[in-house]
Amino acid sequence: MTTGPVPVTVIAGYLGAGKTTLLNHLLRSADERVAVIVNDIGSINIDAELVESNDGSTIALTNGCLCCSLIDGLDVAFESLLEAEPRPERIVVEASGAARPASIAAHAHRPGLHLDGVLVVVDGENVLRQAHNEYIGDVIERQVRSADLLLLSKLDLVDADLRRRTEDWLGRTADAPMVEAPHGAVPLEVLVGLGARHVAEGVGDLDLHHAVTTRSESWTEPIDRDVLEAWLDALDPDVVRVKGVVRLSEAPDRRHVVHRVGRRRAIADAGPWDRGRSEVVVIAVGSSR
Repeated sequence: MTTGPVPVTVIAGYLGAGKTTLLNHLLRSADERVAVIVNDIGSINIDAELVESNDGSTIALTNGCLCCSLIDGLDVAFESLLEAEPRPERIVVEASGAARPASIAAHAHRPGLHLDGVLVVVDGENVLRQAHNEYIGDVIERQVRSADLLLLSKLDLVDADLRRRTEDWLGRTADAPMVEAPHGAVPLEVLVGLGARHVAEGVGDLDLHHAVTTRSESWTEPIDRDVLEAWLDALDPDVVRVKGVVRLSEAPDRRHVVHRVGRRRAIADAGPWDRGRSEVVVIAVGSSR
């Protein structure tokens, strides 16, 4: 049985930065029982070969780790995990894309827990543009300032000048070391044992709901891939994230996962079709539809 306070790691970062990619890497690398708390079990894509069972509110993994939902609140989730047998040896909270990391971290200052650190994943391709966006710039800056460690993703997609300007801005904005996170592949020893250098702000709203709007689209019949790609490309520029699962006319028995971050999109096969309709969530800033 685990004794002593359980370390808590918070993974934060804006929509599409690469939090789930990092989470999958952490779970693959874990040499301890890790429990992951997420806003919505259905919204994360845990690598299929790691999943042992999924009952809708909890995902049990083959290496003894598990993922559970935040649906009843963060304090309730923490209490449940502290009472679990066997007790987790580490708790990781994957924050929503609009989360206030310091408020989440504040919940870890309670008996039975200790804050190990706040990891903020930064989209190296888009963060400068996002930081100067009138609707989400303050969200980006507050997330970056909350970091104990900044993890820079997508640097392979930028040129030397943008990389330099991004690193300069991060260095002026945050009091935290920076490491590259190519496809989330960061050594486990870099991610844990940080010691939480920052004092967490008081408990309050976990998310920064600053002009972030969402809507859902669904289709009962398979959709042509070229029609889907044209629809994705035609979305308003204020759309910052698209994610979902679709059934394509070209492969109606297959499940395809759709992602769009900024102007970059991807449609990837994800196994046999297992649902009734195609569903996509569109996330925008401002009043865009």
